[in-house]
Formats: sequence, C-alpha cells, structure tokens
Amino acid sequence: MKRTEILKQLWAEQDKAFELMTEYDSLPHHYGSDVLYQAEAYIVHEIGNHSGITTTEIAEKLNKTTSACSQIVKKLIAKGLVEQTRNETNKRVYNLTLTKDGERVYKDHIEFNEMCQEITFDLLKEITDEELAIHTKVQALINKAYKGDVDRSKAKYGGEE
Repeated sequence: MKRTEILKQLWAEQDKAFELMTEYDSLPHHYGSDVLYQAEAYIVHEIGNHSGITTTEIAEKLNKTTSACSQIVKKLIAKGLVEQTRNETNKRVYNLTLTKDGERVYKDHIEFNEMCQEITFDLLKEITDEELAIHTKVQALINKAYKGDVDRSKAKYGGEE
C-alpha cells in the first residue's frame, strides 16, 4: 500500500474515532441514581480533584469558555452535586466544592473511567510496546496538526474568550 493511501486510511480512522467520541459524549451516563453528560462529569471530576476551584479555573483547565462552564456548574448545583461559596478574600469569586452526592458521583466516574481503560488496554494487548510508542508519536503529530488548524481558524475568524 502506498504512503498516501495509508495516510488517507489513517485520516478515515481519525474521523471514525472523532464521530464515536462525539456520540459517546452526547450520551447520558448513569452514576448511581444520577444522570450526567460528559461535560458535567468532567466538571465534577475537576472539582473533585481541586476542591475550592473556581469556574474560571475549570474553564482554563478544560479549554472551554467560562460562560459554558458556568452554565454547567449551575446545573450541577441544581442537581445537588456542587456547592459554591463566596471567596473570603475576593467577594466576586465563588469557590466550588462537591456535596456528599457529588463525591459519590466523582468516585463512580473514576471507577467507570478505570473500567473503560481496562477494556481498551485489554483490546490492545496484541500490540507491542514498540508499536504503541510509534502510535503515540503519530498521534502527537496529528494533534499538533489539529492544534495548528485551531490556531489558524482562531487567527482568521476570531475565538471565544
């Protein structure tokens, strides 16, 4: 197979992966009696990892807009998973923590991610360490290309926040 054909096949597989990840992220996930979408679970995860974090800090870590994160935080507060308290030194800032139910969802989310990783790692057992290292290098270069696309688009058309 010629290099161009292999690269096109790789491109097609990347497209498939993107479509599957997009579909997965759009599905509701059950954590006990709570139902969360991936965007919500990511925020619960960040608050669980960094108790007292602010919405702005979450947005920076997840590379999302503060406005989008703020809307999700409001939903999580309404679901009883997150609490916000006014910062003692800067009254304009709110620090976020998980409630008892939020802690349970956080732990369930970690367990679910670990299970998904185990399944994936098991599927990849037939791949040698050398092949995995090569794949990782290829993926890093593809990600560099995607980042370039994003940066060029932002420069040309502007970006949010």
